[in-house]
Amino acid sequence: MANKKGNMTLVELQGILGDRVRVTLRDDMTPEERQIENEQSRMIMLLGKQMINNGQLILQTEKLAAQNKSLVSSVAMKLVGE
Repeated sequence: MANKKGNMTLVELQGILGDRVRVTLRDDMTPEERQIENEQSRMIMLLGKQMINNGQLILQTEKLAAQNKSLVSSVAMKLVGE
C-alpha cells in the first residue's frame, strides 16, 4: 500500500477505511473479536483523521506560499517538507 517512503495516498486510506467498515458490519464475530476489531478500526480512524489534517496544513501552507513568494523559504514551508 504505502510507497517506499511510507507515505499513503488518500485513495489508499479510503480503501482501508472501507475495508474496516466491512469488518465492522460482519455478524459472524464473537463479542471479544468485535471489540478487538472495533479498537483497531478506531486506531485506523484516528490515524486517518491525522493524515487528513496534515494534508490540509500542507495545502494551506502551499497556498500561502503561492500568494506570497517570500514565504517559499519560510519556517512554515520547512515544516511541511519544502
